[in-house]
Amino acid sequence: MSTLEERLREEMGRSVAAVRPAPDPYARLLRRRRRRGWRWGGAGVVAAVVAGLLGAQTLALTNGPSPAPNPQPTLTGQRAPLNQWTRKILAGPVRGEAAADPATLKALESALEQGRGFWQIGPELDRAKVLFIADIDGERNFGAAYYNDTELVYLYSAAPLGTSATDLVEARYGGQTGGLDPFTVFGKMGRYSISLAPPGCTVESAATSTVRGDGVLEHTWTGVGDFAVLPAAVRLWRVTCDGIVRHVELTDMVGGGRQADVPAAERGSADPASAREAVASCPTLPGLDVRSWRVLWGGTPPGDDRPVVVALGMLDGGAAQVCAVTGTGQSMLVDTAHGVETPANSPQSPPARMTTAAAPSDALVTVRLPARDRVELSDRMLVIAPPGATELRVTGGRATRVPLTGGVGVIEAPVPAVLSIQAVDAGGKTLATAQPAEAQDVERSVAGQALVNRWE
Repeated sequence: MSTLEERLREEMGRSVAAVRPAPDPYARLLRRRRRRGWRWGGAGVVAAVVAGLLGAQTLALTNGPSPAPNPQPTLTGQRAPLNQWTRKILAGPVRGEAAADPATLKALESALEQGRGFWQIGPELDRAKVLFIADIDGERNFGAAYYNDTELVYLYSAAPLGTSATDLVEARYGGQTGGLDPFTVFGKMGRYSISLAPPGCTVESAATSTVRGDGVLEHTWTGVGDFAVLPAAVRLWRVTCDGIVRHVELTDMVGGGRQADVPAAERGSADPASAREAVASCPTLPGLDVRSWRVLWGGTPPGDDRPVVVALGMLDGGAAQVCAVTGTGQSMLVDTAHGVETPANSPQSPPARMTTAAAPSDALVTVRLPARDRVELSDRMLVIAPPGATELRVTGGRATRVPLTGGVGVIEAPVPAVLSIQAVDAGGKTLATAQPAEAQDVERSVAGQALVNRWE
């Protein structure tokens, strides 16, 4: 299979996962893991249009037009309920500079109505609206919705400038269909970003990050308005509506491209495949440029029987991104303390789990271990202290003193925790300290970055 074919299959699979309902909580969690970055097109790949009555029908297009789908695609089964925020988007103005041209807007509105037959839109969705028209990097991006008082179907496509309105509506060059989130990001990785939020909300992007002394990330935020077309791939977003931070999102958390020359474990013993997985799949964060990778430790933590490998992505100033793989084989990112039960012998389930943190230095590293039978963070925090440390003195955990073996131990503390940790040697001398502070009142967190979704 060619590289292009592999990319097309990957994009099709991500799009299918993103628009079709999952039958159970575990499947929904797998879908969320797969959709990391699914809205981004790759080199020559815009995305995949997904539709179908029984099985999803796909149209994956590269730099040229593709034949019309056969059988005829339909959006009927992809209707999503409206909420107060998507109603605001529908009630707002058509956005994008290109929408200011009356002829352009009229042509797309007419093609959208005519496209009802192509997409087999039923009469129950009695209205249609163009939401935005954005021209950037030689391409026209277009978003629209078929809707009624309670439901909608969203359609997005992108095509070279000069493409007819009909071909744009029929997604001849690729696009996406399904529900519409209150905040949505589209674009091509490395080339441009398009963000859509309810009118009046404040949308900010961040390209720089620093690791504080408590392991929490700080960012420099830049306001971009409630609709933005930016000539760069933006990965970290914050949306504030009515004075409340409603959304913080990393649009792409996929690692990769770092599999060669994985170093040996500095301490303990690490399975080489697990070490490669820890380095290659460690989620990257914007503005944190990893200068080098280290495998700090490998072994079995106290009170556990699963092997763990801890990798560090070293940053300027001595801070580090921390990624730990528990188990062996391909890993699934665990980013919440409120997950779902792991089905027994599920063929979909990756066998290993990845947990993450950020450390202000490598002197004392902490990272949560995953739960055993649920896809969630446990109340056990792995601590890797200097090799000569024999004990941890802890404030905020269940025990105030934790013994170490080879400088490694486990603190028990519910998620989220605010801890003060002191590593001492046999004579009571302090060798290292840390004050990890986990994000409060959020559902998800990756490497010290709280991810927020408060649209209810």
